[in-house]
Amino acid sequence: MGLVNPEVRIENTSICNAMCVICPREKLRRRKCTMQNSHFFDLVTQAKELGATHISVFGYGEPLVDPQLPEKVAFCSKMGMETFITTNAALLKPRVRKALLDAGLTHIRFSAHGFFENYEAVHRNLKWNVVSKNIVDFLIHRGKCKASVTVIPMHGEPIDEIRNFWEPMVDWLEIWKPHNWTDGREFRTPVKRKKSCGRPINGPIQIQADGKMIVCCFDYNGVLEVGDTYKNTIAEILRGGKFNAIRKRHKKGDLTGLICDTCDQLDNKESPLLYSSRDVSREVGCTSSTKFKLKEI
Repeated sequence: MGLVNPEVRIENTSICNAMCVICPREKLRRRKCTMQNSHFFDLVTQAKELGATHISVFGYGEPLVDPQLPEKVAFCSKMGMETFITTNAALLKPRVRKALLDAGLTHIRFSAHGFFENYEAVHRNLKWNVVSKNIVDFLIHRGKCKASVTVIPMHGEPIDEIRNFWEPMVDWLEIWKPHNWTDGREFRTPVKRKKSCGRPINGPIQIQADGKMIVCCFDYNGVLEVGDTYKNTIAEILRGGKFNAIRKRHKKGDLTGLICDTCDQLDNKESPLLYSSRDVSREVGCTSSTKFKLKEI
């Protein structure tokens, strides 16, 4: 079985240096760890053989916590793969910046939800003056690496204010409504309906730092685990009974008992994007990373 979606997401670490109010870190029950290079390299090799062209080297943790991140990016580059990370940039010091750029990082996305004291109220444990300096420093030296910023205006920051600050500096800016992380937060009221978001059928593949494969990036606790990449190959897991059972449930519209049943991502009549310079139409049903159309069932 090949890949429908050419992006594969491999969480290099589930550890984070912040306790942001938008993330349910306090509810995280799965193991906090960092994936060793040897297993990461094996997964990338498998993904390449299945047709992957993009490796997103991050997940629910902060990717820069992993001191071997540049080595992971470099391996992907050597394999001819595009690479993408999302970071809060607090650890993006000059040495790390240079190492990532030398490794061939393709795209970096900064999460910066607010300015000054509003930023620090959202990104607890982080400092706006440190993060903003690191981001600007990276943008000055980034060369061919694409850079984007995602903002969730948690304190009602005007869209024009956000645009005026960030757009002159980056390739893309996206401003999003906050989301729920399934049962992790209650920013939006889920609308129950018997339709699939398309992720179990169309991907992208999600592999946690502990090697477990899950169906969806919003499943922060790995409830919908479909296999263990330390025990089986990616191809075997894609063909496996657990994954197929979830696909069948989604195709039938029978989501009862799954965390999918009350997921706010199913309510995509109105775009969760408030503004995007990359996707002006703010199309629903696309991944935020590569804008791959999920082809809702």
